[in-house]
Amino acid sequence: MAETRGTPGTRRAIMRSAADLFAEFGYRNTSLRAVAADAGCDPALIGHYFASKEALYDAVVAETVRPAEVFREAIGRRDPDAAEWLLRHAVADWGDPVQQRRILGVLRSALDLPAARERFRQSLVPEGVAEADEIRLALVSSLLVGVMTSRHIGLLPPELAKDGDPVELVRALAPAVAAFLVADPSEFASAGPGPAPVSGLGSVAGSGSESGERVGQ
Repeated sequence: MAETRGTPGTRRAIMRSAADLFAEFGYRNTSLRAVAADAGCDPALIGHYFASKEALYDAVVAETVRPAEVFREAIGRRDPDAAEWLLRHAVADWGDPVQQRRILGVLRSALDLPAARERFRQSLVPEGVAEADEIRLALVSSLLVGVMTSRHIGLLPPELAKDGDPVELVRALAPAVAAFLVADPSEFASAGPGPAPVSGLGSVAGSGSESGERVGQ
């Protein structure tokens, strides 16, 4: 029987179910009714904790993708070790299959829906950073999204895709991240026509449209 009264674990169960369903079906094809069924609670309880489906998605993003404060500290450090420090924190969850699937689910939803894409973008960049730093962090984020996706589909060599042992991956990525952290964005504008240095979320845009059955309405 579905739970009709909230308990201390209800909100967590709803968040966990929403994260799993967003990962499997995407934002567009996941209904609040399906989340409630998976969490074993009455659909009305979701409204008690979250004002809307968008608010639930925001909470899942905040719980699943948490680089903003890591990025803020890396930008503030401006030292030779900042890139490796950032990477060690950024890739810490990649070896956890459940967490990786949820991160990719957030990304999948961002590709599926403009509103979800904006929320994902906001989760990556700390509030109040300078415009130049925002561009630097966008470059770092684009690199990490591309590498994470490549790791997921098996494009990385085995030594860079070890679960629970990101040392080699951090070492391989550190020079590029270090360069982005000190890049002068004005140089990009003066470089003339040509492809952008990093293609952002477009690196995974070719993954296709939503697949799988629509979750119950």
